[in-house]
Amino acid sequence: MFSVELAPEATVPAFRPGQFLHLALDEYDPSRHWPESRAFSIASAPGDTDRIRILYSATGSYTRRMERELAVGRTVSIKLPYGDFVVDHGHDAVLLAGGTGISAFMAFLQRLQPGYPRQVLVAYGTRHPDLMIFRAAVLDLVARVPAVSAVFFAEDAAPDFLSAAPPADARVRHRAGRIAIADIWPLLVEPLRRTWYLSGPPQMSAALSAELIERGLPPASIRTDAWE
Repeated sequence: MFSVELAPEATVPAFRPGQFLHLALDEYDPSRHWPESRAFSIASAPGDTDRIRILYSATGSYTRRMERELAVGRTVSIKLPYGDFVVDHGHDAVLLAGGTGISAFMAFLQRLQPGYPRQVLVAYGTRHPDLMIFRAAVLDLVARVPAVSAVFFAEDAAPDFLSAAPPADARVRHRAGRIAIADIWPLLVEPLRRTWYLSGPPQMSAALSAELIERGLPPASIRTDAWE
């Protein structure tokens, strides 16, 4: 998993937390069609006007090319903003993030203030704890904003990871395995009244959505950031 910071030549266009950009490695000629590109959620906050941050995993031919070619000083082309995967401030929320899917939520989370009136639970899962690029940022957020809680899931979870949260801190938990609704559901007051946001691999989102519907959650309360 890789984290990349882009320094735009011009001011970053206004965007809403949860939106995404298109990144092209090949040079863009305005007189021709937009080159081959891929979509990435914007992980930096809307107030950051001099940088844009994205996450990616080198799992396909294009992202493997990014792994080979991206370096300090490399010029790429981006266009933004796109998408409507935006967290609704009017409802309590559960944010389910698998791997780089956390990037879809970071712009929203980084803007939360201590007096935020809605309850937000972040469930962040990766294969290994070392891949949780934003784990420290989420922990800082929990410490700063009383309305936020977090559950970290790691498939390869060592004992030190599972015991990482102070026992007295009920708002931070660590679990072994993939993101599991069964581990999250008991932590919530009236889970059926929350809006659930899913960002991650399509197989993860499909499985979690199906389980939520089985538990009685209305489909309208499930919002998915569809990506591959």
